[in-house]
Amino acid sequence: MKYLKSIGFYTLFLILIIFICSLLNLIGVNSTITNLILFIFNVVLFLIYGFKTGNKSKEKGYLEGIKISLLLLIILFIINIITTRNIFSISTFIYYLILLLTGTFGGMLGISKKKDGN
Repeated sequence: MKYLKSIGFYTLFLILIIFICSLLNLIGVNSTITNLILFIFNVVLFLIYGFKTGNKSKEKGYLEGIKISLLLLIILFIINIITTRNIFSISTFIYYLILLLTGTFGGMLGISKKKDGN
């Protein structure tokens, strides 16, 4: 239950950025640019949520980062299943792996900043 708020906010932010990128595609912006925007957005959010959960944990921030990252990746995977026919590819796996590592790194940063502050 402690991750429910983060998952809800992430889902709302993701829907908003997908909507914005869809509008950008409609006005003629290249899909490569919108995909890059989505990637950067996801990396930043995974880092932020990993940092926040790592900062709240008592120990093993990397584990908290992995947990929140896996939960957020489940959301992305479900959206991927709904919106595309290509469920698995190497590029998708690398994309998810980068996001998982980013969330883990965020968790490690969060726990280290907590220890520095206390």
